[in-house]
Amino acid sequence: MYKSIEEITLNTWPAEQSVLLNGWVLRTAAGYTKRANSVNPLYGTESSHADLTDQIKLAEQYYKDAGLKPVFKMTPYIQPANLDEVLADRGYTIVEPSSVRILDLEGLAASELRFQVQIQENLTEEWLNAFTELAELSVANRSTLTRMLSASLLQQGYILLFNDGVPTACGLGIIQNGYIGLFDIITATDQRRHGMAKQLLLALLHWGKTQGATTAFLQVVQANAGASALYDKLGFKEIYQYWYRVVGN
Repeated sequence: MYKSIEEITLNTWPAEQSVLLNGWVLRTAAGYTKRANSVNPLYGTESSHADLTDQIKLAEQYYKDAGLKPVFKMTPYIQPANLDEVLADRGYTIVEPSSVRILDLEGLAASELRFQVQIQENLTEEWLNAFTELAELSVANRSTLTRMLSASLLQQGYILLFNDGVPTACGLGIIQNGYIGLFDIITATDQRRHGMAKQLLLALLHWGKTQGATTAFLQVVQANAGASALYDKLGFKEIYQYWYRVVGN
């Protein structure tokens, strides 16, 4: 039912290169984030064990040639359906179990006005500098992120929240087909539990609504209890879970 969300997540969080392998989408972006550097087996047909093994080996070789370790994103929609079991037999382990959640923007709560918020519709050095500092990005990952976001043709909203003139939280909303995806939501470690993330999210969601979005979605690692609790409070509902399969752990 929600397979279209998986397609939209591929578009809203772009990779630098995508290659098709018998229906699988192999994505790379210089190793920055598993989302953009993993096999997404959304399509294809049921295969014999031998054929599936050969296809996995081809995917593994692709990532080896790219200088990356192979990563497979597992969802309820994987093709073939036994892929998760086959990967486990090959020594792949589960990492970062995550939740995909959506929110109908029709009854969105009112924005809060405690802190100053700024939204720009283009990537700026100011936003990049804030996110780089808050997320402790390396120079290489900052460069990759800049290339990824600059190449996207989808509508984007870059949000900064300021406390006494200093950017202490930031995030990104990307819109496609009436959905706004939320990414890179982060608050300074020493500024948390002051309502900043909630205000930032509400402001970003209201911006998305003014741009024609009717539904919001996000992906959160299940181990992030604080973020999950906030999303629950805002009314986000889980629609499915996913995880990654990696070699070793």
